[in-house]
Amino acid sequence: MTIYNKYGIIKGLFESIIFMLSRKSIIIQNRNITYYHSTHIEKNNIVFFLHGWGSQALHFQKTLKKCKNFIAVDLPGFGDSESPTSPWSLDDYVDFIKEFLKKINIQNPIIAGHSFGGSIGIKYCAQGNAAQKLILIGSSGIRPKTAKKHGLYIITKICKIPFSLPGIRTFKDAVRNWFYKKIDSEDYIHAGTLTETYKKIIDEDLTAELQKIYSPTILIWGENDIDTPLENGKRIKKLIKNSQLFIIPNAGHYVFLDEQMKFEEIFLSHIQ
Repeated sequence: MTIYNKYGIIKGLFESIIFMLSRKSIIIQNRNITYYHSTHIEKNNIVFFLHGWGSQALHFQKTLKKCKNFIAVDLPGFGDSESPTSPWSLDDYVDFIKEFLKKINIQNPIIAGHSFGGSIGIKYCAQGNAAQKLILIGSSGIRPKTAKKHGLYIITKICKIPFSLPGIRTFKDAVRNWFYKKIDSEDYIHAGTLTETYKKIIDEDLTAELQKIYSPTILIWGENDIDTPLENGKRIKKLIKNSQLFIIPNAGHYVFLDEQMKFEEIFLSHIQ
């Protein structure tokens, strides 16, 4: 479920309460990209934050304002950054991150990724790109072939034929959305122009990639996370040799909002 649905947060609210975040735009791969940074940027020990699907950099701003040295980017298709002109895979997002960091002359960052942003961080590090540390916050990436995913594929195919008929076409969206909610795929419903990108992203399981990560890794998970269950976090810990798992009670997928103080106690202690 996206942060918009779960917390009722609207973009305008975040833009009206920006805390000490400097905003900039940059052209990467011929598209305008928005990012935020601390007042002073130092090349060493810089935190590079990657947000989750359906989110944006400003959703992490309460924690970012306590970081002395950070950059947080609106990934292409989210926040105020322009969308890809064709469906992207995780590899495309990794290539984007590499070019972004190169253009702003940042090497060996501390990569912190929430959910979808965590899966980008996983693949970035697994490809051998330099990262001083990897911090995964309720990260996605463990995506085995499940009945849920198979159901999403079947429903997509089934709906194409009957609902193309005159008189029935008007019911297509309502019926499709009902099915998607039944299999808990609201992110797919709200993907909009990124629908094909979303399907590419969730089709890739990163289990094998996790074993290629050698950067020190910190895992922070909400005990009650239903979007990326705690069992996934425990499995990731086993697959990444140099890793630590911190579990926060009474928190869900947006652990940094559910239990902000407990989250920041852990997070801030690992970025110094």
